[in-house]
Amino acid sequence: MSNAQSDAASDPNFAFRSDGYAWFVVFMLCLAAIISFIDRQIISLLVDPIKNDLGISDTQVSLLQGFAFALFYSAAAIPMGRLVDARNRKTIILAGMVLWSFATAVCGLAKVFWQLFVARMMVGVGEATLSPAGFSMLADYFPRKSLTRALSVFTGSSFLGTGIALLVGGFVISKMTEIGPVDLGFFGTIRPWQMTFLIVSVPGLIFAFIVWLLVREPPRLGITKTAEQKDEALSLRQAWQYLIDNKIVILPVVFGFTFLTVAMFSVSAWVPAYFMRTHGMTAGEIGGIFGLYFVTLGSAGVVTGGLLSDWMKSRGYNDSNMRAGFISAILATPFLATFTLVPDKDLSLVLLAPVVFFGTMPFGTGPSALPLIVPNRLRGQMVAIYLLVANVIGQGGGPFLVAVFTDYVLGDSDLIRYSISVVCPTVMLIGAAILFFGKKPYGTHVSKMDAELA
Repeated sequence: MSNAQSDAASDPNFAFRSDGYAWFVVFMLCLAAIISFIDRQIISLLVDPIKNDLGISDTQVSLLQGFAFALFYSAAAIPMGRLVDARNRKTIILAGMVLWSFATAVCGLAKVFWQLFVARMMVGVGEATLSPAGFSMLADYFPRKSLTRALSVFTGSSFLGTGIALLVGGFVISKMTEIGPVDLGFFGTIRPWQMTFLIVSVPGLIFAFIVWLLVREPPRLGITKTAEQKDEALSLRQAWQYLIDNKIVILPVVFGFTFLTVAMFSVSAWVPAYFMRTHGMTAGEIGGIFGLYFVTLGSAGVVTGGLLSDWMKSRGYNDSNMRAGFISAILATPFLATFTLVPDKDLSLVLLAPVVFFGTMPFGTGPSALPLIVPNRLRGQMVAIYLLVANVIGQGGGPFLVAVFTDYVLGDSDLIRYSISVVCPTVMLIGAAILFFGKKPYGTHVSKMDAELA
């Protein structure tokens, strides 16, 4: 084997690597993701006190929850992906953790709306470092045959993080409310909701130091050090050119899985309203049950999706990521179409469980499909492009489609059960169709890259 072929070996084999240490890195990245979700989601529990103290409207609160974070998170993912492909990924993650933790603390010092908006924006910018850098690092720690499993565990930590954010956030808020306002001298009197932001910002700063001590940057695999490349990242222009040249392979991955996320973002946004309007449940009742579903079934679904993909890959299906996403979508669709239509509340809750489990499986197979079909020096940028599309279309478009169908087609907010049963299965099947027709070129491309890296 030539030096170039050796450099391009698909199975990582460097001095400090072991299977145990590789999974330890996954564990550390999962903890970082959980901390990021606590800092990201805590604001959802602080809506009323923020409104009362800052004198802002529901619309302004929604900007803090969604627009300020999601838009800048998505926009920052592209330049962050570029940095990931060019610089030390561990350093990028550390810088991101410090930034989002510091920005969370600044949220606790905000006195007016625009200060809180800018701070939330910076939380999004900081957190935009973790996924591209984490995916790229793990792609160098794990062989291709088991990469999807590792990436799905990393991705699945987001659902665990959401649940922990609700649990930890609720506990901190209750304690701070008991204590009441605190005088911090130069910073003035800090109210309970502000102290909550300050307290939850601390774990990220501490954990960043732990990551610096215990996690090592892996060497980049699959790189040939030619005179033209010289171990440098490809430019953004070259990245877009690669996307255009391979659009028949990459676009089905991006848009197929994005349509599946549209369905699940719609479910997460409107299921509580459905149970409250149709079955008379309180926000606390459905919030507790739905939150538990995502912590348990959501996390299990993402991991199962990765395991299914790796299992099929081991049996010769090079289109395993696309195939696993298609299967999970087909399994989820009947439950999506029926769980809101049954008259019994308990039966509806039972049918919701497989919606969450099967519906979250593609979150493990989707992003992990990209590192298998792009060069090492493009992984960060391609994952960033996927996150941009998935967040803007999925998180923004999903809830919007259900609302439009309810308001302008059915014309009655109490009929939201029918909007969910029509919109969610429809977009899920559209995503499944894209994956089905894209799996052949995807599998061919994976086979080609496997042969080049052999």
